[in-house]
Amino acid sequence: MDDIEAIKQLSARYNRAFDYLDEQGYLAVWTEDGFFERSNAGRSYSGHAELAELLRTFGVNGRHVVTDFIIEVNGDTATQSAYLTYLDADAGYSIAIFGVYADELVRVDGQWKFASRRLKVDG
Repeated sequence: MDDIEAIKQLSARYNRAFDYLDEQGYLAVWTEDGFFERSNAGRSYSGHAELAELLRTFGVNGRHVVTDFIIEVNGDTATQSAYLTYLDADAGYSIAIFGVYADELVRVDGQWKFASRRLKVDG
């Protein structure tokens, strides 16, 4: 599998783990010191303990739909930009969040992982 496809698969694993509250699967896509920030959240999350807290306390039962990937690979690092549409399952799958991810990724022991994800929420 080439790097770009591997990074898309990483994003899919992130989405599924988050959507199904699979904490082990969710933390597996992050580096140990992974960082997440959402522009409308008022706080950021750093490291596995805080990322697990984000998963447990998010408060919306939803589904990620991520599209329009722009991925640039440079050796064992990469950047990714993609659109996020987050659907609220409890509200008939209406759009809860639309935004753009800005990701930094690293290859760790041959596997791509998120080092940071910054979500700029539109609206």
